[in-house]
Amino acid sequence: MSSKVCYSYSRTASCRFGSQCRFAHDEGFEVTDDSNRRGTMHERSQTYAQTPLDTFFATYPKFEYDSSASAPLEFYRMCDEFVWDRENKEREQASRDFKDALVKQFNDIYGTDVNDLSSWRTLCQIVHVSPIPDTLASCREAVKATHVNIVDLVDTKTTGEPVTVFVSEVDLSEYTITTGKFFPRDNAYAGGLLRYLLRRIINPRQERVSRSGNKMQSRRRRR
Repeated sequence: MSSKVCYSYSRTASCRFGSQCRFAHDEGFEVTDDSNRRGTMHERSQTYAQTPLDTFFATYPKFEYDSSASAPLEFYRMCDEFVWDRENKEREQASRDFKDALVKQFNDIYGTDVNDLSSWRTLCQIVHVSPIPDTLASCREAVKATHVNIVDLVDTKTTGEPVTVFVSEVDLSEYTITTGKFFPRDNAYAGGLLRYLLRRIINPRQERVSRSGNKMQSRRRRR
């Protein structure tokens, strides 16, 4: 059994896996209230609790999930191990559940309030903005000026790998396609902060050449 405390149990004092859960059910742990969970990334990064991604992968006990690895890469590895092709119904359901977990994990780390200055300052720190602005407007402008993969914003919490800031939207798009780190655009669990980032950051454009030979900006489909 993992030394981590079950994410579901820590919040509700119940778990649908019961004694079969891979994570600890700490009877002495105080149940938390998600409606009051705000604050800094440090406050959200406590290691005692099972994360939404842990909960998702725990539903597939035959798969040895590495919680220190990139979540999408672990998902693709699981699909390979279970020999799920893209038309497989189990994979389709797993993909939907995985996307939900990814969104919930982002919310746990960064919060959901688009007007929360502490969340924006945390994002500025993660995407290497220095010095970190003191106002909400300045933080937003600083983050909007960066090109980062939002899955990386989630992965950095567990992998410890720094988030890469790309010099252009084209480079970001190429990286996203190459790694398969696509973040769900529309999800019922997305908070205001995440929806804002999906509008402002993941909007890759590529240069194309006009008939006159001049470079033009062509907007590509957002992912």
